[in-house]
Amino acid sequence: FLPPCYFSSSSSSSSVSTPREPGTRRKRGLAPEELKAKGNEAFKDQKYDQAIDFFKRAIALDPHNHIYYSNRSATYTAKALGDNITFSTVKGLAKQGILDAKKCISLERTFGKGYMRWATALMLIFDFKAAVRVIKKGLEAVPKDPLLTKNLKKAKEKLARWEKGLGVKRRRPSGFRIGEEDTAAEKARKEELKELRRQFLEESKLNEISERNRLLKAEGIILPKSNIMGAPSQSGFQPFGDYFTHKNKRRKRRRKRISAYD
Repeated sequence: FLPPCYFSSSSSSSSVSTPREPGTRRKRGLAPEELKAKGNEAFKDQKYDQAIDFFKRAIALDPHNHIYYSNRSATYTAKALGDNITFSTVKGLAKQGILDAKKCISLERTFGKGYMRWATALMLIFDFKAAVRVIKKGLEAVPKDPLLTKNLKKAKEKLARWEKGLGVKRRRPSGFRIGEEDTAAEKARKEELKELRRQFLEESKLNEISERNRLLKAEGIILPKSNIMGAPSQSGFQPFGDYFTHKNKRRKRRRKRISAYD
């Protein structure tokens, strides 16, 4: 037990709550949906700082709603497109937009707008290649999404103009090389082509061996290794194959190629 003089007047006054008047209610805070509506109105009026604050408060009350992260990401992107903004500021706002877009996608993987928010923020910092990759990733999660399908073509056009302006020489695409921008269907198709090529090469090798054996046993002809699959003008045979089996003599003598059509 402590005497009353131990407490200061400030602490005693702050600890005592003032009674409410009869018939009045305590003021209720805004719900997350109300904060989202206010944020959307502020966004339309181009008051981006207020909109970001409203969406931030909505996320604090309901952190599992992907729409709030999507709207805040769009607000960061719109703010970065304002006048008199340095590129370092744009990079910071784009980073915040990318983080919100990623969080939105992690909460709702089939939300197409989330991928579009991510790609738009990437295009702010001129990373068009990554933007194309993100949109393709979105089309894998949401096939035939009209928003993503429409913007994929635009992103590819922007990437082509950007690389043309920089003088980037694009490599000729390989039919079998799997790239980072390839979708799951394209990767599966390339793997299928690789398997077909492997089967073709194996069959060609077996046919070559069988043809060599037939010519050697039946006619005593040895075909050069590099000519069995070459052009007819390059193909030929060596008569008296047994004579050239000895390695030392084969090294000393220059092998004379005779056209098969002579």
